[in-house]
Amino acid sequence: MVFIVQTLRSCLAVFTGKKGRSQADIDRTAVFLFTASIFLPFYFSLVTVSCIAFMTMVRCRTRTEAFRAPFTKLIFTFLAGSFFVAAVYNNYRGMAYSLLIYAIVVCGLYFRSVMTRELYHLALDTACVASVWCAVTAFVQKAVMFPYSHAYRPVSVFTNANYYGMMIEFVVVIALYRIFTNPKHASLYACVIGLNFAGLYLTASYSSAVGLLSAIVVFLLYKRKSKVSAVFFAMLLVAGVLFAAFPQLLPRTSEAIELTVTERFSIWGAAWRAFKAAPIFGRGATAYHMIWEQFGGYKTFHCHNLALDTLLNFGVVGAAAVCVYIGSYVRQIVLRFRRNICRDMDMLAAAAFTAVLVHGLTDVTIVWIQTGAFFFVMISSLGIEADDVKVKVRLPRLVPVLDDRSAQAAYLEN
Repeated sequence: MVFIVQTLRSCLAVFTGKKGRSQADIDRTAVFLFTASIFLPFYFSLVTVSCIAFMTMVRCRTRTEAFRAPFTKLIFTFLAGSFFVAAVYNNYRGMAYSLLIYAIVVCGLYFRSVMTRELYHLALDTACVASVWCAVTAFVQKAVMFPYSHAYRPVSVFTNANYYGMMIEFVVVIALYRIFTNPKHASLYACVIGLNFAGLYLTASYSSAVGLLSAIVVFLLYKRKSKVSAVFFAMLLVAGVLFAAFPQLLPRTSEAIELTVTERFSIWGAAWRAFKAAPIFGRGATAYHMIWEQFGGYKTFHCHNLALDTLLNFGVVGAAAVCVYIGSYVRQIVLRFRRNICRDMDMLAAAAFTAVLVHGLTDVTIVWIQTGAFFFVMISSLGIEADDVKVKVRLPRLVPVLDDRSAQAAYLEN
């Protein structure tokens, strides 16, 4: 494909130190390597995220452009606070996660500041291609383990089957978006969707399945393509009938589902009791692994509910900061949609948010380097033509401070 050839040339120009390299080459290389690393074992993602975050912080102009996004100071203040709260409770893992989230947010802000339509589609196509490798890896893992454990759930290149499930949610919606925005390669994207649905079946992640279906519905409702929607709902109906008629086709038995539900209620009860013991500032990131035994919960790493996990980790103060920050992104999507700015990209971002929130009802898979970093890639489209809405999503000030001419014009018009 043309984008791969162009990107490899840009990478070569950057790494060989040729004088002809440009900032566009650096941005293209960063986007490509970052996205590709997400679909490799998380060690690669960790190195790439750290390098790009470091590059952003040490380059004054790059840092200034990246940090112009709304509510940047708020999210960094929140992360600094969560680091010290974790330190108070000797929550060393929480301290490390705070630094990791900081690096991921810096990367997300960098991509948002440099993002163009070409770069965005480069990232999405790279993800689609890389997901094929992940699906093949999952098939091999299942085949190798099947003789020993029929219930084995492949993780592909991720650390957990549910993390893989969330990545499938993102990739399927991306491929659906690219079918509409790059129709000449629709058959390739359809193959990507098929392979990832097969991978989702192998993961046996019901949370991922519900999140994915919700995201697809949101996107199709916007597109209003009757034929595509009819095919989708027909396939969904057929799958429902088959699973009802032949329950043995379900990837997990009813006993396994009942056990999972019981575990969830145990986790949620312990998390709520622990939250009430430290409701203001929480106990730092990944606090559940510290409190499960004390408060009589099931042993695991997090609360398996995004809202509870946020309250337990960061308290009411931190949860309010997170809600404000997320709300600013939602407001940007709404404003861009109303002004007809990159509407298809806006709906892709909305679908990604839908997948995260629905999946977050029963799991917290978004809080991981691969899933979280890739989510920031998906919503980096909000940086394209962003000046028209940036001033609208900031908190009101007694004395307005406007950073650029477009923001000043927008303020004066209103």
